[in-house]
Amino acid sequence: MRKLLCLLLCLTFLPILSVPAEGAVLAIDPPTETVRPGKALLLTFTVPADGLVDLTLVSSSGETLMTIVEDHSVTAGSQQLWWNGTSGGVTAPVGVHQLVLTQGEASASAEVTVGDQAPYITSIQPDKDAESMTLTVDFYASVDGLLSVGMWAGNVWTLLENRQVTAGMNQVTWDASAVKANTIALTLTLTDAAGYSSNEEHIPVTPADFGIVFATATPTATSTPTATPEPSTTPVVTATPAPTIVIVVEEAEPVSTATPTPVPTPEPTPNIIFTPSYGSPYETIEGEAPNYWNTPMDITDEEAVWAMLSAPITVVDVDLKSQTRIYAEPDEDSRTVGLVTGESQGVRVIEHLDNGWSLIECYSSTFHDNSIQAWNMLIQGYIQTNKLETKELNDKYHIVVDKLTQRLYLFGEGKLVSTLLISTGLANQEQPYNETRSGEFLYISPTGGFWSDEMFCPSALKFNDGDLLHEVPYIQRDRNTSNSKIYSATEPYLGQRASHGCIRVQRKKTPEGINMQWIWNNRKELGRIVIWEDWQGRQISYPADDTILYYNPKGGSYYHKGETCYSAKSSVVFSTFTYAELDSGDYAKLDYCPYCAPAMRKADIDKVNETHAFGGDHDPILTAARQKYLEKLLEDLSLDDLTAGELRYYVPAATE
Repeated sequence: MRKLLCLLLCLTFLPILSVPAEGAVLAIDPPTETVRPGKALLLTFTVPADGLVDLTLVSSSGETLMTIVEDHSVTAGSQQLWWNGTSGGVTAPVGVHQLVLTQGEASASAEVTVGDQAPYITSIQPDKDAESMTLTVDFYASVDGLLSVGMWAGNVWTLLENRQVTAGMNQVTWDASAVKANTIALTLTLTDAAGYSSNEEHIPVTPADFGIVFATATPTATSTPTATPEPSTTPVVTATPAPTIVIVVEEAEPVSTATPTPVPTPEPTPNIIFTPSYGSPYETIEGEAPNYWNTPMDITDEEAVWAMLSAPITVVDVDLKSQTRIYAEPDEDSRTVGLVTGESQGVRVIEHLDNGWSLIECYSSTFHDNSIQAWNMLIQGYIQTNKLETKELNDKYHIVVDKLTQRLYLFGEGKLVSTLLISTGLANQEQPYNETRSGEFLYISPTGGFWSDEMFCPSALKFNDGDLLHEVPYIQRDRNTSNSKIYSATEPYLGQRASHGCIRVQRKKTPEGINMQWIWNNRKELGRIVIWEDWQGRQISYPADDTILYYNPKGGSYYHKGETCYSAKSSVVFSTFTYAELDSGDYAKLDYCPYCAPAMRKADIDKVNETHAFGGDHDPILTAARQKYLEKLLEDLSLDDLTAGELRYYVPAATE
């Protein structure tokens, strides 16, 4: 039964393989539009055989300007690749150049025009208010321009408004009463004075965000339909919950296809112990030693976490710059179900077979330039046993990154040393690969500071191919003047998703004197970096009411978790109060300290828990991308629909 389920799970990850045309030759299609660095463009090319290709940008004089991809794995036939006009944080120069595609000794080229930097929107921070029925969005605009606000309802996009915005931080408020039954996202697009537009950024929005339930009325000639809400089984987590608004939609005829899809009521979280292998057919293996995959994601159990962090790790013994395919069967001719990064990414060995293959489990390290679109999906498949290597860990420090709490936990000598605020990846419809990949990794090499569009990211440490751990980036108006660093577009959003896949870490020192610069300075003693998945149903617990907090009684604006903090002078003497008092009196006016990352307020914990409530979907954009992939997969394989049980793991909205 387990092997059958494993096969079914693997089938959901089969890549969309192209059918090679007879007599196909290496070729690349000329882009039909100007490449604007910062905005993704889909490149199309054809290869005659499976293998590896390089794609470079070459000037008209023959000078290599940049390597776009190197040793990119392809299958015979037509291929597609997203490119945003940059490589390694470097922007392609303006001008007419050549895209040169190479496979073995063969090469092909196509002319490409590179224009000026595209407008872009970053640091998007939505605030959904069910009581006032508004959605307020703070964001950073790279240039003065026209902001177009739209709404996706099902497969239909509607323009809501256009308004002028200025370069820098902006705010837009949307009247949520316009929400429709199948609304899934609000969109933001920035157009500059020359008429060039940014990527379309998406903010997940559903009627449930504002307490709206759409009900279909039974058509009658003499009576007015009324909706009677069923009692909710969801625990009330706020003192004054927003009222539920029921909108009755009248139908001309009771046609089933016209009935809006009901918004599911989140179920109470069952008694689940969440581990990194949650949902796997091998979630529990009898006799397995404690490791990353079977250790509960509970940061308060320091002993269990340290045992996991210091346990041996099994990696794929290939170069860090390479990725190895994981197959659906112990056969290289079988379909690829995912990718694993060499040298750094840990895998779980489920079984060593007698035929030289091993059944393993890991999160697929699929990036933007991969044809296999298994975005951060937990997969089970086969790899040659001789590629596996188990390493002992004797390092002094290890790191836990939790995508649920958006915190980095530094461990040393068996104890939690310090807690730092972070931002992991924020996926959007065009870039589902922005999701930070979960799993266990070894720190491998220092990359150092690099440019990403107009942001500089200091002190970067590589641990998983394109994923890096680095200090929160800044925008520098004048790259020749060090005092022109602007953090307002990134730093306020630490503690929530905001990056393109890397892990942004706070630069301000915690009470223990720890920040990203400290981690960089002590990198030679850094071993394991584990990333916990924010499974739907995982919840953040409230701190005990008698937890002691601190504040400066002489005009301090923060509350703190310790009696000292780098945000205050050493001469300041803090006073104490309890967590139970945090939302009362003058304490309610205090903000959490961005240095020491104290306990979140109950209301903030409630927001995270509500989004991650069991039975819901905290990331509908990524879910939609995965669902599209699965639907195409089923079509290619001529399979019937997979059951809800088989989709539960991969598509959070599916229920059994």
